[in-house]
Amino acid sequence: MRLRTFLVMLVAITAGACSMSADTSLAEKQVPQFHALLDEGRTAEIYAQASEDLKKVATETDFVALLDAVHRKLGPVQKAERQTWSINYHTSGTFATLVYRIQYAGGEATETFVYRIRDGAGLLAGYHINSNALITK
Repeated sequence: MRLRTFLVMLVAITAGACSMSADTSLAEKQVPQFHALLDEGRTAEIYAQASEDLKKVATETDFVALLDAVHRKLGPVQKAERQTWSINYHTSGTFATLVYRIQYAGGEATETFVYRIRDGAGLLAGYHINSNALITK
């Protein structure tokens, strides 16, 4: 009986790990797309493709203005390196949080992306940037 319980738990953990890996991968694919649109000045598209979570807390005008300021002050992305990630499974949905260290032409930044994972896609639900260069330029 203990062996059966152990095997059931092992299968559950393995299945959860596969799901977590797939969810992380869905979110990670979105970060280069975010930066490509940012570098091209297509910031309104970033907002248009975002989840309702983001749209409930930020107007298009405010969010686009923030992203335009990031691009104007920091310039194009030169290098993006993932630092940490986490997956949260809530009754309201699945969320992947990714923290990246970004080297822009005009300075460094730490960016935190939150993606809602739904229907095989990652939709931007939150974006935060921390950069001394962004403030001082």
